[in-house]
This record gives sequence, C-alpha cells and structure tokens, in this order.
Amino acid sequence: MGITKSDIQKYIHALKDKHTSVRSRAAYALGEIGPDARVAVPALIEALKDDEEVRSSAAWALRKIGKSAVPSLIEVLNDCDVSVRDLALYALGKIGTDARIAVPALIKMLKDDEEVRYSVAKSLGRIGKPAVPVLIEALNNEEKEVRQAAVYALKMIGPDAKAAVPALIESLNDEEKEVRKAVAKALNRIEGKELAA
Repeated sequence: MGITKSDIQKYIHALKDKHTSVRSRAAYALGEIGPDARVAVPALIEALKDDEEVRSSAAWALRKIGKSAVPSLIEVLNDCDVSVRDLALYALGKIGTDARIAVPALIKMLKDDEEVRYSVAKSLGRIGKPAVPVLIEALNNEEKEVRQAAVYALKMIGPDAKAAVPALIESLNDEEKEVRKAVAKALNRIEGKELAA
C-alpha cells in the first residue's frame, strides 16, 4: 500500500513527542521514506537541535531525503551551536553531488574553527567534482588552514579533481611545510599513484 501523506504527518508530529526514543525513531522513519518525506525537512532541521540521539537520526534522515533538504541545511550552517553545524555538514557531504549549491557557503566556512574546518573539507570532498573550481581558488587563500583544508578536500575527490593539478603543482611552493606535504599526497591520489602510508 505504501506510505501516505498522513503517515508522514504522524511521523512529523512524533518528532515533538516527550520521549527521546520516539522522536529518534520518527526521524529515522522519515529517513527511510527518503525524498518523498521532503515536507518533513523543517521539522527535521529543528530536530538537529534536540538531544544527541535525535540529532543523529535527524541528520541521517535529512541525508536520505537528499537534494530537497540542501537549502535548509545551508541555512543551518550559520547556527551558533558547533554540533548542529557539524551535523549539517555531515548530511551535505553524504548527499554528495546533489549538494553542489552548498559549495559557496561551505567555502566560507573553511575559516571556521579547526574541528569544523575539517568537516567542511570532508563535505566538499564528498560533493566532489562540482566543488573543484572553488577549491582551486581556496589554494590561494592567505590563511594556511584554509589552503590545507582545500588540499585535503581535493585529495578526497581524487581523480575527479584533475583540473586542480596545475594549481596544486603551484602550491608545491607554498611557504608552509604542512601545506606542501599535503599537496604532494593530494597529487599522488589525484593522479592515481597514492603511496602506501
């Protein structure tokens, strides 16, 4: 028979239940429905601010809903709570190339604190090829940490980041040793010659 709009509304309503386990299961159920549960996105975004168990289920559900959750996830990137921003980054990264419209907002976040910065780089790496042009630009950022995070993301993208090779070769002259080392590893990965650790 399938899931009805009424079923989805019941799960949305259950996100306000007084019991944590009910809220968490409701979020999980909405994720199981996938893209057809897009009407639940605002309630799931709100659930990202709940307790840890519910937050995790909500982030997973938003990731499963996919593309239609991306604009709301972009808005959450400005939340004052680091863990909420981190969950939004996780969901965007897992959505992958369908989250390409988030790339400009993610690039701005490369200036966030260290823990968030690497989550941002990971998300950009998972978004993949659509992120490459802005990551190339970030290689010239004045902040070492931003350059290093951009290199990390390009390494994650791997062979699909071939367009970045000339800029990465330029970055082998970076004034910071850590950046140069990261660039060498990224070039090996992109060119399919990753060295054993």
